[in-house]
Amino acid sequence: IVLGGALWLWTTTGNEVRLRAGVRVDLTRSAFHSDGAWVPPQWSATLRALVARKAVLFADEPGALEGLCSSIEALPFVVQIGPRPLIRPDGPDLSLRLHRPIACVRVGSKFYPVAMIPDEEQVRGVLLPGAADGPHRVGSGAQGFFLPVLAGFDGAGVDAPHFGQELQNGSVRAALDLARSLAEHLNPRQRARMDRVLIDATSTVAFDGLPGGARLDLEGVGEQTHGRRIHFGDAPCEAGPGELPVDLKWAHVIKALELGFDAVDVRFDVAEYHSKVP
Repeated sequence: IVLGGALWLWTTTGNEVRLRAGVRVDLTRSAFHSDGAWVPPQWSATLRALVARKAVLFADEPGALEGLCSSIEALPFVVQIGPRPLIRPDGPDLSLRLHRPIACVRVGSKFYPVAMIPDEEQVRGVLLPGAADGPHRVGSGAQGFFLPVLAGFDGAGVDAPHFGQELQNGSVRAALDLARSLAEHLNPRQRARMDRVLIDATSTVAFDGLPGGARLDLEGVGEQTHGRRIHFGDAPCEAGPGELPVDLKWAHVIKALELGFDAVDVRFDVAEYHSKVP
């Protein structure tokens, strides 16, 4: 697995047919196998439809496999295609590296996945296809959790990115960095306790006037009719001198999820709990 992507394998299942001393591969019959990483179901449907439209591939035809691979690599959720062996009699066996969604944004009434683009110097994110009526749910049961929604995305703006294009809004990219940090520090069961999450990094100051206004708004659980709030401070990419280390912040969050809370401020050495959401 390569950072930021999920490995998929595709092999045709058609039989070999000898034509013109070559191999005729039926692309309408194919199988997709993932490494277990979650991907939106629309992606597999898109891949199947693209491959099926090609219908037939003649393995001895110069550039035939490269043409198919170029079409696949043009899909906005595909990062790269690895080695491209032709296994007889099954056909091509392709290894795809896909973007790995870690958050989503709302556009109108739909939610679309967002992934990070690996970059050691700055936070970069890409908008991807895969519409859902609500935040995307990963897994099921006690370990099923929702991808966090990033606040501040203007899908109707003149500068709004299209699928496959990078996010430009600074507060949205800061929220995406917080989503990355969340995924690195919390396991699926802990994330499930959060229920639906909105990450809002649009404010530069917190409720008390201090710098660092990023927060996580969570749905209420059990008998709670109101939501819950986590005051996080600066996103990791914006943290300045004196900011509490991000590991300690997430340790506060994990403890708060165990204890239950209305609002918790994790910016300091000792987490501060509030009975009402400030």
